[in-house]
Amino acid sequence: MKQFQKFGVAAAVATVAAGTVAQDVSRSETGDLAIIPYYTVLDGTNTGMHIINTTESTQVVKVRLRRGTDSKDALDFNLVMSPRDEWTANIGAGGANGVLVTTNDTTCTVPEFPAGGAEMPATFATGATEGYVEIIAMAQASTELQPIAVNAEHDAGVPESCELVRQNFYRVAEASVGTATVRGTHTANLTSQGTGTTPLSSFVDSDDNALKVSFMLTDATGGLEAGDNAVMIEGFASAAMMTNQQPLSFGTDGLLNYDPLNFELPNLAYGSYASTNAARAAAADASSTDGSMWAGVSNAIDADAIANDWAAFSTADGTVHADWVVTLPGQYVMTNPICDIYSGYGEANATAAAACANATAIAAYSALGGADRNQLPLLVASNVDGGSLVEGSNMNLWDREELSLAGEESTKTPEDPDLGFSPGGSSGDPADPDLTVTLPYEVNVIAFGDADETTAVMSDLKLSVTPPATSDRGWARLDIQSTNAAPQRWNLTGTDDDNVQPGASLDPGSWTATDASDVGVVGFALWQRSFAEQAGNYGRMIEHSTIASSGGTIR
Repeated sequence: MKQFQKFGVAAAVATVAAGTVAQDVSRSETGDLAIIPYYTVLDGTNTGMHIINTTESTQVVKVRLRRGTDSKDALDFNLVMSPRDEWTANIGAGGANGVLVTTNDTTCTVPEFPAGGAEMPATFATGATEGYVEIIAMAQASTELQPIAVNAEHDAGVPESCELVRQNFYRVAEASVGTATVRGTHTANLTSQGTGTTPLSSFVDSDDNALKVSFMLTDATGGLEAGDNAVMIEGFASAAMMTNQQPLSFGTDGLLNYDPLNFELPNLAYGSYASTNAARAAAADASSTDGSMWAGVSNAIDADAIANDWAAFSTADGTVHADWVVTLPGQYVMTNPICDIYSGYGEANATAAAACANATAIAAYSALGGADRNQLPLLVASNVDGGSLVEGSNMNLWDREELSLAGEESTKTPEDPDLGFSPGGSSGDPADPDLTVTLPYEVNVIAFGDADETTAVMSDLKLSVTPPATSDRGWARLDIQSTNAAPQRWNLTGTDDDNVQPGASLDPGSWTATDASDVGVVGFALWQRSFAEQAGNYGRMIEHSTIASSGGTIR
């Protein structure tokens, strides 16, 4: 059942204000989709994540690290979690390409983690030292008698057989779907395969509240740790979305094989490709192939503005900073990946790849918005009038006493002029600072004050906002508007086992309009207090409050 309800205390406030009855669900902080707004391995920082299966069923879970600049799939793998299981891991610096995921947990992973940890592949590793994480419940075993459930079950802390669990994740050709002797992912569910008497496993849609996910940023050297629950969404999918975990492949003709159950799925828009195979077609839910899941997600995390504290000041014994992380997940669903694939793989057919550079096709394609039709960059705008930006500062900044430092003028009524503190006279109001801000990436870090080594978040995605010298703490509101008035989602065209040529992906019919007013935003303010006389620091993480267009409700 699709409810697309964002979880968290903030969401509970919104549901109460809206007069709904969903506040108890919101407080549960569970769902079948989790978004960790930020991970980083920079400057000695590690990112920990905890994933809990809250159900009595075996869950198949996709974990995907997305690069912060453009949300490319930088590293993904699957977990198979037995009932009430918890899996913990650390994202840190290491490996040949800079990012290493390590775990001491025995839960089955697909593929198997090497002894030293899972290294990020080189393909999109450049710039992927920071980003965000998608955690998607793909399916659950239809009963605990299914082979995958039996083999994933822990006995004295160790699964029965992770090797047999992994047999469920190989690619299966169309002609072999349903053949019990062929290992792999035959369809999303295989409900026709009985109750475990065959080597094939049967799957159903994961429980809407299957997972609890939390994360933390840790600087072991500096002694800082801060964390929170992930952003949780319930009812993300309404059918099983089992996919294989094999790389993209090309036929002997050098053309990309369309794979309805590829490792890059499910994502925030699609669960699977359409299929010409009757068993696969019957297993697929329409919402997992038509892109409507993205509409639900973007609506659930939509924000016209975000609000939080900011700080950048020094005390006698140290410094205090509150930086913002602003993440805009899912922009990748509005880009065309096909030409990227043909240009990035040596096995690709050069003639077919040349279609991406065909002048006529590209000219027509570019006139319609080009390969990238997402909402980025976003403007952080203080005043919006009839859908148009109004002249002036585009960031609202206040101190803690209602004084407007930039953006909207303060509406505070002056106090009785007969009363006051000495000395008298008129004040020298500081000049308005330049607070023009755009959010160019999927993950953005806003540092208040000088973006130097004393800021809370060490980031290559950092934007620096310098408040007036007279103010060093307060709160801010970012009103967000896309620079693209008509963003479009790229569609999964074609069916399984068809060859995919770049020319087809340039077809204007491969795009569907999305709601430009739904700008999905997640993130937090990270506070850090650094003590000059001791190694130990302290920090806290405060989720942004979001202001939606429906009556100005803050959630």
